[in-house]
Amino acid sequence: MTNHWASMLAVLFVTASLAGACTSKDEEQPASEAKRQEQTIEPVEGMRYYVGGPIMKPDEYGRLRLGGFNGEVGAPTTRGLLVGIKVDANKGFDYRTWLNGAPISKSTGFLDEQGLLWFDERETYDSEGRVIARQAFEYDDEKQQMTSTVVQLDPDTGETLKTHRQEMPYTPSDDGWDDDDDEEEDEDEDEDESDDSPSGN
Repeated sequence: MTNHWASMLAVLFVTASLAGACTSKDEEQPASEAKRQEQTIEPVEGMRYYVGGPIMKPDEYGRLRLGGFNGEVGAPTTRGLLVGIKVDANKGFDYRTWLNGAPISKSTGFLDEQGLLWFDERETYDSEGRVIARQAFEYDDEKQQMTSTVVQLDPDTGETLKTHRQEMPYTPSDDGWDDDDDEEEDEDEDEDESDDSPSGN
């Protein structure tokens, strides 16, 4: 079954992998290699690290979600794509990604009873480690609907550039596309978007 969010996650991994390959062999690669060797990733206590691809599994509603990763390594590496995840006693998780030692994103959320990842918040960084986007996920169990709000930020000032809001049902449609895929754009960061509050999943 085609899955919108699973496709987005796959694109993230492919894009990150390709980003490491799109450099000049004569000039940019030596500079990138030198920068990579200078970078280090401080290990986080209790975090497990992976260099393989994601493992996608269907949740109870039939929507594909992250259920694990391939290629576990004993310590963080600064070569290629790296994923780190730490799960606490309450099944909350801290999920991070790096490319060649540089941070790409940091997310938090919780595991469901199947051990699948449900995201609450995500930050995305540019090549200099500055925050360029924040995403928040809200879950309404009564309506069985998720609301995603993405705020694009100016990396220099932190000011909001654009806001995207999207509603999606827990259960995918039969054709693999969701009825509520249209996004609402809001250039005014002060607009009230609190109608769909989380249900405390």
